[in-house]
Amino acid sequence: MILPTLFTKIAEGGSFRVFEANFRDGSRAIARLPYPCTIPRGYGIASEVATMEFLRSQGVPIPRVFDWDSSASNEIGSEYIVMERVPGRELSKTWQTMTFKERMAVVEKIVNVERILFGVQLPASGSLYFKDFLGADEKSVDIPDDAGGTSRAKFCVGPSTEYLWWYQNRHALAVNHGPWRSSTELLTAIGERETEWLYKFGEKRYPREPLYREFYGRKLVDPQDQIKHLADYLKVAPHLVPNGEELNAPTIHHPDLSPSNIFISETGNINGIIDWQHTAILPIFLQAKIPKHFQNYGDDDSENFRRPRLAEGVDAMSESDKEVEMELYRRRQVHYFYLGYTSSRNKPHFHAMGKHNLVLRNQLYDTASRPWEGDNTSLQAQLIRTLEHWPEIRAAGEAPPIQYSEAELRQCLERDAKQKDADEQMQQIREAIGVNIEG
Repeated sequence: MILPTLFTKIAEGGSFRVFEANFRDGSRAIARLPYPCTIPRGYGIASEVATMEFLRSQGVPIPRVFDWDSSASNEIGSEYIVMERVPGRELSKTWQTMTFKERMAVVEKIVNVERILFGVQLPASGSLYFKDFLGADEKSVDIPDDAGGTSRAKFCVGPSTEYLWWYQNRHALAVNHGPWRSSTELLTAIGERETEWLYKFGEKRYPREPLYREFYGRKLVDPQDQIKHLADYLKVAPHLVPNGEELNAPTIHHPDLSPSNIFISETGNINGIIDWQHTAILPIFLQAKIPKHFQNYGDDDSENFRRPRLAEGVDAMSESDKEVEMELYRRRQVHYFYLGYTSSRNKPHFHAMGKHNLVLRNQLYDTASRPWEGDNTSLQAQLIRTLEHWPEIRAAGEAPPIQYSEAELRQCLERDAKQKDADEQMQQIREAIGVNIEG
């Protein structure tokens, strides 16, 4: 065994401790050890390693894995992954100082990576594993020969490792955890999961967000109301599936394609993308999103795909106003050029993003899958918005499977508007203090 000359802890991430090992020949390796509270146990490491190896074989720039163990029953006493140290710098450390051309060149390369991901043909939704990891009694779907790669026979699609499928004992619920052969199975499964969790563990509580509490009369909120909304969602869910195989194709995507997970060379090439834990395969209409760091939603110019232009008189502005205007201009540029590159390089992704009715389906899926924390309004409000756009979602003349009275509509939407105002207030406070939603 070759021992390192230096072994240093370099990060305490959200789910892992990260160490760097330096060797006498100048090579370096990264060791990632999950915290005892990191979920999912076992499945998380196994799926992440399988995902990395499979996608690396497809041409995605991903570090090589040297060794791993998805069990803590070893000499270390912990699960771990030992992988190649990606050369270069984190994009997050160079992004703000890049020129416009440098930034756009990186965006183009990111879109090229997404084109590879969206081009991988997969047989089902769920998460990737090595075939020999899953037990004989666990559901899986083998990767077919036409999925590409020289070692594809080793892989399969199994249960999802998305965080919410394991949060607060959800992994133990008697529901379909994947793989899912159809979009209908998946959309139904998340409603059944949340319903089952509320039946087993749901208790009256105050909303997690303190500003919401006055909207419920400062009284305990009953989970039975959310169970009713989930029942309505389950009636709607089969109708959310878009027509055509193309929009339902199982598609893999990085769960957090942010600059801190992208390493670039001095010349701006992508050397490697890290942090593939919780990677999920989902129908493309649920994966079709601009990565969070590169989006500028809420801005009229960005949402209408207008070419960015600096405001008139920017040179005469004060330094603080000019800084704000320049940051807005940069955000518009990134949003615009991300969409531009996607429209020409990754047409299936652009096609799915461009359909408003797919955005509505996506929003309802996201809202229904959230853990209940005393909010009995958001899901019903999203159902109402879906009904408002029903003719865009289903064929003309096809009646929606649920309906609400005028009084229910008014009460829900008024409370939802108040909650959104409260969310905006809290976001402004967090931005002023300089903290994220976790504090």
